[in-house]
Amino acid sequence: MKKIFMILPLVLVLCFVYSCQDKAAMAELEEFRAKAAIEAQNQADMEKLAEKVQEVYDSRDMAAFAQLYAEDATLFMPGEPEPIQGREAIEKNQAAAFRAMPDMSVKFTLISISGKYIVFEGVSQGTFTGPLATPAGDIPPTGKSASLRLACILKVNADGLVEEDRTYFDNLDFMKQLGLIQ
Repeated sequence: MKKIFMILPLVLVLCFVYSCQDKAAMAELEEFRAKAAIEAQNQADMEKLAEKVQEVYDSRDMAAFAQLYAEDATLFMPGEPEPIQGREAIEKNQAAAFRAMPDMSVKFTLISISGKYIVFEGVSQGTFTGPLATPAGDIPPTGKSASLRLACILKVNADGLVEEDRTYFDNLDFMKQLGLIQ
């Protein structure tokens, strides 16, 4: 009988320890599930933003396009002497591109999402039929068409808006195709 009284507390302690470990494991599992759900929602939100970028670009609604950017967003683009700062300046830049090439289209052929980044690769095409605004003044249209491969890396902030856009393309080739340089 004395042995039972000695073993019983040991069994109770072991049961208590096991149940605590089980609760800790369950809490860890729930935390993992919660993080996975947040990541899945973030991925879905990023996919919607990627679709929206293509949609508003196709619509040529530069006001709607600019609304995808944070108020203090930065756009880095070939041919620009300085980064373009702010939503309004980005809208103005894109509107100037459509003024110069009203038929311009961009078709993204590859979209990759990782964390807070969306990477687009695609082809832009258009005909230079309108004046091209530059810091030195307007360049008259040549009527020539251009097609170029481009890549865009968008960094998205916590509000789901683009805070940084790094767009890359061969500006020299672009200018040659438009007949602006030899």
